Amino acid sequence: MKFLYIHGFNSAGYGDKVNHLREAFGSENVISINLPYDPEKAVELLEYLVRNLREEPLILVGTSLGGFYALYLSYKYGNRSVLINPAVDAHIILRSEIGHHKNYKTDEEYEFTEKHFRSLERFFVPLEKLENIRDRIYVYLDEGDEVLDSRKTAEYFKDFYVKLFPGGDHRFKHMPELIEDIKRIIKMEGKNG
Repeated sequence: MKFLYIHGFNSAGYGDKVNHLREAFGSENVISINLPYDPEKAVELLEYLVRNLREEPLILVGTSLGGFYALYLSYKYGNRSVLINPAVDAHIILRSEIGHHKNYKTDEEYEFTEKHFRSLERFFVPLEKLENIRDRIYVYLDEGDEVLDSRKTAEYFKDFYVKLFPGGDHRFKHMPELIEDIKRIIKMEGKNG
C-alpha cells in the first residue's frame, strides 16, 4: 500500500500531515513532492506518478487544492482518495488568488495568472460523474476551517463517506483520528476483498 500526498495551494509536499502519514505507514510508503504552482504542470506530474505507481494499491491524500486534484485523479484512474478540507470548487474560489504570491513554505515567488486559474476548470469533475467511485472517496473536514465552509463541503458530499470533526482549522488538526480511521477502513477492505 502506497500513499501519494498532494498538497494545497501555495504550500509544499512536507509538513505535519506528511509526517503523520510517514509515521503511521512508513516513509517508504508515502510519496510527497512539491508541485508546480501551474495547475497544468501539477496535474501532468501527478498523472505521471499515478500511472507509474501501479504495482501496488495507491491511495491519494489531497488537502485543499490537493483534494481537488485528487478527485480528478480518482475519476480518471480509479484510485481511492482521502480528501482533507478539499477545495471542491477550486475552479471558482481561486479567482481571488490571481496575482503575486510567495510560497509560505518554500519562499518561491510566482505569479498565479488568469490562465492558471482558467486551467483549473479542465480538472473539475461534477459530482454526478463521481457516482461510480463514490465508495472510493473519503472526506475529512475540520468544522473550524476558516478558509473553506466545511458544512457546505459536507453537504456537497452528503452521499459519500464524510467525517466532520469539531474545531480545528484549514490546516486540519485531526490527523491522528484520520489515520486510525484509514487503518480501520484498509483492514475492513482487506477482510472483504
